[in-house]
Amino acid sequence: MEYLRSSYGSASLERASQQVAACLACDELPDIPEDFEAFSRQDFQRRIRLHPDLAWSDACRAYALALATHASHAGRNDAEVEGELEIRWDTLPNPPVSAWPVARMLIHEAWRWLSQQDPDSAPRRNG
Repeated sequence: MEYLRSSYGSASLERASQQVAACLACDELPDIPEDFEAFSRQDFQRRIRLHPDLAWSDACRAYALALATHASHAGRNDAEVEGELEIRWDTLPNPPVSAWPVARMLIHEAWRWLSQQDPDSAPRRNG
């Protein structure tokens, strides 16, 4: 099993053996880019420095939600998209402990990373 450690105390010791694809029940989770697991774990390791109570189970679901919504939502920061994402977050099974603002940050960072991996897959803004 893989463990991620933080120097910020035992509350930040996180078991991170669950893969992102298994973190969210989704009808059609898109293909996961090869390095997304590594990205998500590295990003999580960075984030727990600022949010030591962030659990991998919540972060993992945020990264999975980012995968599920990237094609249709990334690059759009309007109130409709934000509201839709927040509702999806709040209605996940086994309610997440992490507050929406933290999940939102993880989702947007994952969208940024995904868009950099394949710029042609990033949603285009009309205008």
